[in-house]
Amino acid sequence: MIVLSGQAEHIVGNKRSMIKTGDVFVMNGSVEHGFSNAHELVIYNLMFDGQKPYFETSGIRVLPGYQALFNIDPLAREQESEVPYLNLKESTLAKVELLLKEIEEEYTSAALGFESALVALLQHLSILLVRNYPEQANPKQKNTLALARALSYIEKNYFEPDLRATNIADNSFLSTRQLERLFHQFFQTTPSQYLSDQRISRAKELLVSDINLSINQIAQSCGFSDSNYFSRVFRKQIGIPPRDYRKQEFVNNR
Repeated sequence: MIVLSGQAEHIVGNKRSMIKTGDVFVMNGSVEHGFSNAHELVIYNLMFDGQKPYFETSGIRVLPGYQALFNIDPLAREQESEVPYLNLKESTLAKVELLLKEIEEEYTSAALGFESALVALLQHLSILLVRNYPEQANPKQKNTLALARALSYIEKNYFEPDLRATNIADNSFLSTRQLERLFHQFFQTTPSQYLSDQRISRAKELLVSDINLSINQIAQSCGFSDSNYFSRVFRKQIGIPPRDYRKQEFVNNR
């Protein structure tokens, strides 16, 4: 959601905070929220599948601001009140408004190739929003940005077999204990399990997108030095071996 003008009280559960012109925030679709005491409020609402945003790319996922705005802030806003909003400068908001008009025109006209045009415009929009994600003095914002750096580092290095929680913590300017606490608070998991989940997620993508890659090549590309270990972890998480998953997806997508 992008506040184009005005102000209002934003209500999330029993938590309330003020929003104003230039504020940007992402909400998980299952979370009920609303507005009160609105004054000349104009909001642009963009909806997408949070499990698989179609504008997301590997290049966007490595940006700490993207991790903060799209993956951490929504969870923080459910847990705490007064979580700072990303607020756009006037010049950036003007660019965003132009992009929103283009997005609406493409979607409404549905001209030939509009799907590809929409993806490109949404990628441009997301980069504009997160490029200068502000580091504010609020302690909650600092936690968000520290965790965002950790997620960004994982995105950049998940294919390294020797990657450990200590490496992630060091490159996020956190102690290992602080890192573990943040992962538990926001994701109810450990950094190591999150890393394993990301590796399996990338493996699933490769199994479907490139049929010519062997299981061993995919294992190495995703940070598993041993294909047998990769197969065991994959089967434990997904329920079937990698080869069976590939066959299943191939049949389903025919």
